[in-house]
Amino acid sequence: MKFHLNFKPSTCGFNISHQHQLFLIGSCFSDNIGDRLQAHKFQSVQNPCGVLFNPISIQQTLMHGIQKPKPNANILLEQNNQVFSFLHHSKIKAGSKNELLQNIQVLNDQNHQALQASDFIFITFGSAYHYYHTELMVTVANCHKQNQNLFEKRLMQALEIVNIYNALLAELKQINPKLKCIFTVSPVKHLKDGVVENNRSKSILIMAVHQLVEENENAYYFPAYELVNDDLRDYRFYKADLAHPNELAVDYVWQKFSDCFFEENTKKINIEIQKLNAYLNHNNLHAAQHNGSEHEPYIENQKKCIQQLYPEIQF
Repeated sequence: MKFHLNFKPSTCGFNISHQHQLFLIGSCFSDNIGDRLQAHKFQSVQNPCGVLFNPISIQQTLMHGIQKPKPNANILLEQNNQVFSFLHHSKIKAGSKNELLQNIQVLNDQNHQALQASDFIFITFGSAYHYYHTELMVTVANCHKQNQNLFEKRLMQALEIVNIYNALLAELKQINPKLKCIFTVSPVKHLKDGVVENNRSKSILIMAVHQLVEENENAYYFPAYELVNDDLRDYRFYKADLAHPNELAVDYVWQKFSDCFFEENTKKINIEIQKLNAYLNHNNLHAAQHNGSEHEPYIENQKKCIQQLYPEIQF
């Protein structure tokens, strides 16, 4: 008996190795894959401005990385002795406006350098809904728990997404001609929007992404959404909130991700690093319980062995 499709995504005609530079941005699902990439010692930048859900906020962040504009003090918010930005996740904060403006400028500069150096960028859309601040006249990345009367909830259309991302991809190509863009749609369900509304939103994102892939030679699609919703297709693979895929589901997508983008040698490296990570995790627990570690020489030796075989790996 078959209990799921075992859907195999088609390959994109290229491979990703530990020598490549990766940039991941978007929905929290990009953090799930990004965490696994970092655990396996890939060189990656992961949501440097925090989790972003809607295509406009993702595009704004990338454009700020490309153009490095002077940060706008008008989009800052002071609350609870902290200063936040409406264009950033709540993790981007500071004790004063000047400090936050400086931090945002540093982020833009760092993102510019990372985008210039990257071989691949993964853009994960979460929702076609976005919140527009009517006074500031800007789409916000985070409402920061402000009064809902300040915002208009808007639904993007596929053509709107296609237009702004065709322009974005052209800008990215100007600063980094070798950059390949892999789009994904997050399988995380935005149930607060409503079940029908969530499906409408995801369908818009999927339509937009496929048109972008058709129109841009360096754009590709990885079907994370389909792997969870059509392949696994069972709430046993979701967390208790029935919205977020659980660890088993993410591991399954990671396996398919590996089959899609990694050649056999890269997979072998990942297995060796995974073994070492498992040993390190066990050893850290042992050290915490026994106030010290007797296995450090072994760990350092294992690291050296891996680096001798694979010099690109950095611990």
